[in-house]
Amino acid sequence: MNAKYKKIIFLLLLLAGCAATSLLSSDKEELAPAASFSSAGVQSAGGQRSGKAQGKTIRVQVSGAVLEPGIYDLPADSRAEAAIAAAGGLTEKADAERVNMVRKLRDGMLLQVPALKAGGGKKAAQRVTGAAGASGRKAAAGSISNASGKNAADKRDGSAGRVRINSASASELQSLPGVGPALAQRIIAERSRRRFASAEDLLRVSGIGKAKLEKMRAYVEVD
Repeated sequence: MNAKYKKIIFLLLLLAGCAATSLLSSDKEELAPAASFSSAGVQSAGGQRSGKAQGKTIRVQVSGAVLEPGIYDLPADSRAEAAIAAAGGLTEKADAERVNMVRKLRDGMLLQVPALKAGGGKKAAQRVTGAAGASGRKAAAGSISNASGKNAADKRDGSAGRVRINSASASELQSLPGVGPALAQRIIAERSRRRFASAEDLLRVSGIGKAKLEKMRAYVEVD
């Protein structure tokens, strides 16, 4: 009888060991997918946060010497030139030399564009000189003959008084509505990178928005 009981006890222990081994194996298989799912969830959440960060915008107020003062929503990494362009660009009275176009914007900030001081100063004198020179060229183009007027109208259309934006000098560009010395230099810099194929290409220039372009359109010519 003792030998028989020993065999029974041995078989029971063997069965218990097999059952325990099976249960442990099953637990590992269930934990592995759960861990994988958790990792995937973390990665997905991280991707969503990254996408939200990339699509973030800021709200800034633009005031002062711009054509369309107001509040504008811009990409989070925008700089002052983008806000000024959104506000229609600088007016004729804007003191462009005192505006830091590459200043980085932040949410809730006020970007105020200063105007030229009363009395004109050096910048106003330059503007008046440029305008006077343009008026003198128009008068000369209207009075000289076609033969002698060819050189004088090299950069301008004498009959319509238009400015050829791909070849005009800085002073000639300043005869356009809303174009001062700083904006004229930016127009020249932009056309040196890529010529203007149409008047709409002037929108590539920082400080020229749709409103300013409409004022300039009747006076520009693409050559």
